Amino acid sequence: MKTLPEAVWTCGSGVALVDGEEELTYAELRLRADRAAGQLLDLGVRRGDRVVIVGHNSTGWVVAYLAGLRLGAIVSPANNRLNADQFREQCDLLDARVVAHDDDHRHLAEHAGRSTCRLEDLVASKHEPLVGSYPWPDENEDAVISFTSGTTGIPKGAVLSHRAILAAARTIADCAGLGAQDSTLVLVPLFHNTGFNDQLGALLVAGGRTHLLRRYRTSDALAELKRRPVTYLTAVPSILRLLTVADDADAAYAATRVVLFGGSPMPAAWSEELLNRWPRLVLLHGYGLTEFTSGCTVLPPELITAKGESVGLPVPGVRVQVTRDDGTPAATGQIGEVWVKGPTRMSRYWEQPELTAAKIAGAWLRTGDLGRLDGDGLLWLTGRIDDVINRGGEKVLPAHVESKVASLPAIAEATVFAIPDPVLQARIGVAVILRKAGGFDVEAAREQLFAQLPDYAVPERWAVCDELPRTASGKADRRAIARNYLEGAS
Repeated sequence: MKTLPEAVWTCGSGVALVDGEEELTYAELRLRADRAAGQLLDLGVRRGDRVVIVGHNSTGWVVAYLAGLRLGAIVSPANNRLNADQFREQCDLLDARVVAHDDDHRHLAEHAGRSTCRLEDLVASKHEPLVGSYPWPDENEDAVISFTSGTTGIPKGAVLSHRAILAAARTIADCAGLGAQDSTLVLVPLFHNTGFNDQLGALLVAGGRTHLLRRYRTSDALAELKRRPVTYLTAVPSILRLLTVADDADAAYAATRVVLFGGSPMPAAWSEELLNRWPRLVLLHGYGLTEFTSGCTVLPPELITAKGESVGLPVPGVRVQVTRDDGTPAATGQIGEVWVKGPTRMSRYWEQPELTAAKIAGAWLRTGDLGRLDGDGLLWLTGRIDDVINRGGEKVLPAHVESKVASLPAIAEATVFAIPDPVLQARIGVAVILRKAGGFDVEAAREQLFAQLPDYAVPERWAVCDELPRTASGKADRRAIARNYLEGAS
């Protein structure tokens, strides 16, 4: 097997996909994707053409994704939260041949000024299947263009090969020990790497079942998990925390075997609570990037509570290096930029040669993340190069402060941000979600933090929120939080 579709086409006859009341076996999924590929061919899609998919998590989304890959087109899963002009800009950058959309996102597809087709029509297609009449794509051909989840700046589409897509799915399946008996509920949008790779792709290569949640709401997720439990979950810690503190938390975790989280560290207290309440859980802390098709490192479960803020060791086939400003390897314990290399690295940014040159150094990918390697080879992230806050000449790493704030008993989630200051350049602010509604003593919280942080790193401004703006992956959107705070303060 050289591509993800070939892996799917050789799976057994068990259930592959669960979407509401609909269940598709692998045989049924193959047939629908094969027919949809034939329909895309009739719409003029050829090898190397770009097919954009926009919509909620659905059978149609999955069928369109597999059909495009089977045909040798380059599939671009689009963020369905873009506005119409942003979506059109992305389609123009790709010179998309076809936009496949669901009914809720017809307006985006029509505004893009491209040929369109409904995801629902692709699922229901009666086109003659391609079967063996059309050649499979080569593993080195471009397969997916995945756009980074940032909300500002130039759109950056990471070009991922068929080899990278398949290798990344196998990596997650192997790290989580997934097999045909396993199942997952996709809590994040399928357009994010966590959705199309860490869950859908991993379960497809393992021969397991992928359950779809149209879009995330804690109550909807718990209702679906209560109705149809799964063995494998993956999400950012904040989403897992919302499930943990909910009244029906047993519905999420009672049948779950493996929980993979990433995007930010899980506070030790959260991990300990999960393991105390559901001792059979295997917790894995992963670190991945869009430009690396997702997983780079994984922290073994036996280290989760003792070293939970580490993102672990490189996965098989991946090398990690912490690099000084001059491009040479940093010493053990020294902070520098994290560089990674391996078979799942992107080949380039689509039509962005200057950005590509700034991101790729030989075989290495420059991640933009700051971190250090300890004596055991564990990677510890300390923040983003562009997130470091300069407070009067002192450098503050938001991720470190967030971990200390989140360890306070009253706090469910914390996000640190910079507040512009004419004298110090920046002051430290933090937005928090409380575990329970009621009074919160900011000064008492600050006093506790003074024992754990340098005085200049203790947040001076606190915003208590019911919810936080989030990126596509579910992580708190630091820039949007800072913008909202400043608008409110003004």
